Amino acid sequence: MLDKTIIFEDKSVLVVSKPRGLLTVAAKDNKKQKNLLDELKGKYEEQRVRLRPVNRIDRDTSGLVIFAKTKEAFMAIMQKQRLDKIEKTYLAIVTGILKKKEGEIKIPLPSRENPKVKIPAKTTYQVLREFRTVKASLIEARITSGKHHQIRKHFRILDHALLMDRDYMERTEYVKYQKIVPFRHFFLHSAEMDFTHPITGKKMHFRAELPEEFAEVLKSIK
Repeated sequence: MLDKTIIFEDKSVLVVSKPRGLLTVAAKDNKKQKNLLDELKGKYEEQRVRLRPVNRIDRDTSGLVIFAKTKEAFMAIMQKQRLDKIEKTYLAIVTGILKKKEGEIKIPLPSRENPKVKIPAKTTYQVLREFRTVKASLIEARITSGKHHQIRKHFRILDHALLMDRDYMERTEYVKYQKIVPFRHFFLHSAEMDFTHPITGKKMHFRAELPEEFAEVLKSIK
C-alpha cells in the first residue's frame, strides 16, 4: 500500500502522498496515534535510515510530505524553507463565492510557539471553479514558508473558511451547510511542490494526484 504513495525517492529524499485522515507524525501527548512516519519507519529502520519530516500537513489534509533521509539533507532543506525557497500549491474547497477571483492574502499570523508574536504570511490564490448551488468555490492556493494552519486561517479571515472546517467556520454556518453537502470534514490537498534538491542542486517538481474522495465530492456539489 505504501509503495503506491511514494512519489519520489533517492538516497537523500523521500516524497510521499499522504492520505486524508492520517497524521504526519504522532502527537506529543499521544504517541500511539496512527501516523505516516510510523507506517514508514519499519522499512527504513531495516536500512538504518532515520526519516526526518521536513513538512507536516494536518490529519484531514492530503498530499505531499517530504522526508529527509540524512541529517545533511534535512539541514539543507530546512534552510531553504526558512528562506522561503520551497513553493507549495494546494487545492481547497471554501465557502461562498469570492468577489476577487485571484489575489494575495498578506496577513501576519500568530506564532505556534508564542501566539502573542505575529509572523509575516502570504497566500496567493486563484478561483478555479464556482459551485453556485451550494455557494462554494474550488481554489488554488500557493504558499512558500507555510505557517500553522496558514491557508485555513487566511481564508477564514476573508470570511471564506474551508467548507466543513469545524475549527474555523461559524457554528451557524456549519449547521447550514450540513443540510447541503454530503460530507463532514474539510477538503485541502497539497497538490504540488517545487524545490531545489538539497544535495544535487537540481530543480525538482512533485505532484500528487487529487484523491478519489476529493474528486467525487467536487462532482457531488457541481
